[in-house]
Amino acid sequence: MRRDGLLYHCTHAKSGPKGTMMSVYTPLNHSQLAAILDGYGYQLVNYQAASHGIENSTFLIEALNDQQQPCPLVLTVFESLDRATLTPYLVLLEHLAAQALPVPAPLPDGQGNDQISVAGKPAVLMPRLHGEHDFAVDLDRCRQVGALLARLHRCDPAPLTPLPSERQRLQQLAPQIRRLPAGQQDTAHKLLRDWQRQPAGHTLIHADLFRDNLLWQGGQISALLDFYNACLDHPEYDLAVTLNDWCVDTDGRPVPERENALLDAYREQGGQVDADRLLEALAVAALRFWLSRLAGPVSEDSEGQGSKDPEEFARIFAHRIMHLAS
Repeated sequence: MRRDGLLYHCTHAKSGPKGTMMSVYTPLNHSQLAAILDGYGYQLVNYQAASHGIENSTFLIEALNDQQQPCPLVLTVFESLDRATLTPYLVLLEHLAAQALPVPAPLPDGQGNDQISVAGKPAVLMPRLHGEHDFAVDLDRCRQVGALLARLHRCDPAPLTPLPSERQRLQQLAPQIRRLPAGQQDTAHKLLRDWQRQPAGHTLIHADLFRDNLLWQGGQISALLDFYNACLDHPEYDLAVTLNDWCVDTDGRPVPERENALLDAYREQGGQVDADRLLEALAVAALRFWLSRLAGPVSEDSEGQGSKDPEEFARIFAHRIMHLAS
């Protein structure tokens, strides 16, 4: 689904097999997908390209297993992660699924591999969890999101393979500050320097819990998706990323009722929040996604929705840095 850690260029959109809009950088036809599924013991029935991806090629698949039972699946072809980089995230997904979080774990192929190669790129097949994308926001949904984050943050990271650091990602994005308006560049540099001087936390965080990384069924969260920004850091940073999507209006202004609902539910489920750290993290997270959306195209051959609007986070950052300064 969606991540902003990298930005892809969208040249044009095409319709998938059912007329849906695709976000695909590695197109696959019916025969190619059928051959891939055969290596897992599945029979392809139908497929469509996912419409919410930015970074990877994602295919929603209807298949049959060896007992001719329907099996909805998802195939993701990773456009920027290599096999070694992808491995820790797959270990993480298996770990979280084993703890009954609503997370899809990778399926092994006939040789027991949880990664395969498609067009020279790593790819992973996973079960498609029940539910649909629904971008509506209300207080109940904010409470559910807060409670889910608290569950995630309680997970023991000890069994995991080391994950990339969000601090490294921030460092890599720092050169993009030169693309900000001149009057905000010094402020952005100072904010990042101060945040980077502080030791990272040791909590497992999602770091990308935007609305299009959840599925819903019957008004309840049914799946948490896209852990490819996950890392160990302060829980306040994860809360900040989430609050900046779920709890702001269209002008980027914080909506206190939503913030309180999310944070109250987080605390009720055992989460603890350092208010000062959260205030700074809100500004850092807004800056991080503003910069990542300015980072430039990775693919010139993409089909679909592609990149997101940097100005959305420019507005959010303006409000967050003002509150931090006051």
